[in-house]
Amino acid sequence: MTTIVGIQGDNYSLVCVDSRVSDVNEAGYATQIATIGTTSSKVAVNGKYILGAAGDVRAINILHHAFTPPSPPANLKGKKLDHFVTVKFIPALRECFEQHGYAAPPKETSEHVAEHGSTIFMSVNGMIYIIDGDYSWMSDINGVYAIGTGAQYALGALQATIPARIGTIPWATAKTLAIKALSIAAKFDPYTGAPYHTLTQGVEKKPK
Repeated sequence: MTTIVGIQGDNYSLVCVDSRVSDVNEAGYATQIATIGTTSSKVAVNGKYILGAAGDVRAINILHHAFTPPSPPANLKGKKLDHFVTVKFIPALRECFEQHGYAAPPKETSEHVAEHGSTIFMSVNGMIYIIDGDYSWMSDINGVYAIGTGAQYALGALQATIPARIGTIPWATAKTLAIKALSIAAKFDPYTGAPYHTLTQGVEKKPK
């Protein structure tokens, strides 16, 4: 399982992710816990994107090693970027997932034509998007994000520690707050654990 935290600044985006992977049985109990190796991560740079997933490791594998996302113009922002994500990025993501056998089988009770089993974290041109299992996306006006099994703990920790105007804080402060939020989530969520990794877009010097 996973916890991914995102912070949206005025001129950057920052993502922080844990490294724990858990096998869960049919009853919902973790049967084995592992830590991702140093050569991989749940979140990684792919072209002009930062991409990660909470849910199936298969989704992460495809995002990082099989997906070639469409490249947007560097200055694309606002509604034009939203439009690009909707009509260019999402169809390409769906095609790649289905090509590699990662799609939910058709169900009589399904409300959507296309579905997959994870929640996708995506940052492009310094802007954060969350893509759900039905390929819908959203952005939060508050500028703080958390997905995965420890999301509620991490989001609560962020809301308790961030300033009222989060967009104005420097990325170094955002990094500290994000790691603290993941550390708090790890205390209560057995599927979240160190080490934690951060990536940013939109700043000259990037944290490691």
